[in-house]
Amino acid sequence: MSRVVISIAYVAFTMLAFVFWQQLGTPRDMPDVPGGRFECMSYTPYAPGGSPLDTDYAVDPVIIHADLEALKPYTNCLRTYSSIGPQGDVVRIAAELGMQVMQGMWVRGDVEDDTPEIEGALKLARDYPQTVRALIVGNEVLLRREMSGRRLADMIRAVKARTSVPVTYADIFEFWRRNPEVAEAVDYVTLHILPHWDDPAPVSIDQVQDHVATIIATARATYPGKPMAIGEIGWPSAGRTRGAAVPSRINEARFLREFANNADALGLPYNIIEAKDQPWKRGPEGTVGGYWGILDEMRIAKFPLVGPVAEWPRWREAFAVATAFSGLLFGAGLLLARGRKLAWNRSVVLAAYSVVSGTLLMLSLDFMVVTSLGIQAWVFSGGGIVVAAALALLTLPMLVRTGGRWAKAAPASLGDLMVWARSWFHGGLTAERLLGLLFAAVLLSTTIINLWLTFDPRHRDLPVMIYLWLALVVLARGRKCAPRGAEEGWLAVVLIGCAPFTTDGIVNAEAMAWAAVSLLLALPWLSAIKGEASRLLGGLHAQPRQTH
Repeated sequence: MSRVVISIAYVAFTMLAFVFWQQLGTPRDMPDVPGGRFECMSYTPYAPGGSPLDTDYAVDPVIIHADLEALKPYTNCLRTYSSIGPQGDVVRIAAELGMQVMQGMWVRGDVEDDTPEIEGALKLARDYPQTVRALIVGNEVLLRREMSGRRLADMIRAVKARTSVPVTYADIFEFWRRNPEVAEAVDYVTLHILPHWDDPAPVSIDQVQDHVATIIATARATYPGKPMAIGEIGWPSAGRTRGAAVPSRINEARFLREFANNADALGLPYNIIEAKDQPWKRGPEGTVGGYWGILDEMRIAKFPLVGPVAEWPRWREAFAVATAFSGLLFGAGLLLARGRKLAWNRSVVLAAYSVVSGTLLMLSLDFMVVTSLGIQAWVFSGGGIVVAAALALLTLPMLVRTGGRWAKAAPASLGDLMVWARSWFHGGLTAERLLGLLFAAVLLSTTIINLWLTFDPRHRDLPVMIYLWLALVVLARGRKCAPRGAEEGWLAVVLIGCAPFTTDGIVNAEAMAWAAVSLLLALPWLSAIKGEASRLLGGLHAQPRQTH
């Protein structure tokens, strides 16, 4: 087939990719936030490399001042969670900027730790009476089972006796319901409504506003006449899907903007979680924990509060990176095929393979940047991308049927690679061994991830795009080109066995996609599974029968 026709096929697939990226970048209409500002937002001072959970945590007041300056266009009120250390500096700086603060106390039932928190908050309320508008004695203490309801109620009453500022406690409704003595002690009930974390089945973005209204109605029916406020409400912009709740930039914007429009009808003061992304939360809560902010870590707004919102505002740059890699693959394929005529179907496969690989590379890079926290995560995700890129290039000779070593090389099995390692790598790195190492990396890493997801799934990310790309390049080589050792067969069995347990219901499209990718990655080793099954059955049949 002429190079012109081959080029037309590549351009056609590239145009389809352009449409795909353009759709991701198309702004979507949604309600504006009334007045372009939220009532209040949670704020925790953060400095890279540290965490508020550290005993020696410190943040330069200059950083706090810059944060609050960046937040002023979005709100005039902040909620803090502690009165000690950097969070104690927030009130002073907020007072300078004419902002108000709902001052928190991080109490846990330990007198030695709780006393400084309480005294610090009371002092801030005395020193800045125009700034501190409420005191919050504890945050989800009951949910964490750190204190009994009766003891917490006594603490709240003791704080109330020493201040004229309204005093409350903040938790999800279930723990307010279980502890009526706490509701009696506070000046008003402060509810946390975080639909993404709801168990057992988080609802979708289309149903969530009704879900929020139901929680509020139930709370009011439980404590009729008691003043209430929403202490935390929000939606993450990135991280793992839970049930039908999909974290994304558009969904975060839609949830908050729709809720802000409903707030007057609901008749409750509210506080958004949160003002700024908190990377340190990705440790205890998984990737999703670090992406609840209105501003990102660099103080850049993730979406406007009025006007349309796009999921990928910089989609043109993403398309350019994807096209550059696809062009590299396509050009390499043409070079390998020089002097030969490609059949039309081979030309279409090469063009599609190149463009899809480029698109999945860009989506994989985005996943790596968003989810990687610490060197281990960067190496794991980055290694998967490198393996996929290497296999994508090494598979080209098979796609264009050039012959030669790389087209004919059969990957070494795990058993062969272990023998090679025990011989201190005698014979060097051949084509067969390199391919075997790449295949081993794919199979072993997928198995490890599936075991994690089966036994400890809550905060694990699903690297769907990286492993979909790996599945694509592995399958493009053909099932007959996969190593067929016993080890591969048993790893594939684990993959197939774990796949159903990596999902949390058919409504979770991301989890279902991961299960499907797991099964796709097991396909090349079906013959190895059959071989192991035949060996086991043969061994059973060979056992002599016992006689009595």
